[in-house]
Amino acid sequence: MKKFSLLLVFILANCSTTVSIEKPENLIDESLMVDLLYEISILDAMSTFKPINRNFEKVYGKSYVYRKFGVDSLQLNQSDNYYANFPRIYHRIYSRVLLKMNRIKDSLDLLEKNQKID
Repeated sequence: MKKFSLLLVFILANCSTTVSIEKPENLIDESLMVDLLYEISILDAMSTFKPINRNFEKVYGKSYVYRKFGVDSLQLNQSDNYYANFPRIYHRIYSRVLLKMNRIKDSLDLLEKNQKID
């Protein structure tokens, strides 16, 4: 019973503590995060295609995305970690990324369908 009481106190103490999450100085705003994560997802998917183009990563890798959007990997990581502490915002960001992907998929499906008709 002592072990259970000690465990319960430990759990309650951890649940009640509030952690102050500092906003990074160079926080990437939500709309830019959506665009960044979308492009990185697309590039990650493209890098799995076969045959693998050895120059792909050099030309269109993550370094390209960082230059395109004027951010670096540390800034992206800090922003991602910050937003991850706010589930509603994080969900909203990733929902918008998914919505963007679905729109592109729908456009490609429609294009493919139209090409089959012709």
